[in-house]
Amino acid sequence: MPRILPPLLLISDDRVLADQARQLLTYNALECTVLTTSSDCSKAPLCRWLKDAPLNHSGRVHALLGEAVEVLERTRHAFRSSELGRLRKRLEQALGELPPPDD
Repeated sequence: MPRILPPLLLISDDRVLADQARQLLTYNALECTVLTTSSDCSKAPLCRWLKDAPLNHSGRVHALLGEAVEVLERTRHAFRSSELGRLRKRLEQALGELPPPDD
């Protein structure tokens, strides 16, 4: 069974270093997301990699549901379970129905 690897992610609050990393990655044709600010994160405002502030209860619920959906999506071909597919859809729906987290 092939291993499913998570996407590469490089996080640095040093913009010059991040720009150099982007250039090297592009030159070597490596796919990698480089974050320098929390607004770069596709999960903003839930992205806390570049912030020290802890998530509140609502934020933790959103992050946990989002992580569960991502894992189910990434592994859907490995398990081929209709039950897991239905669970993923229910979690996505629940995530969409929740009010946005407060910072």
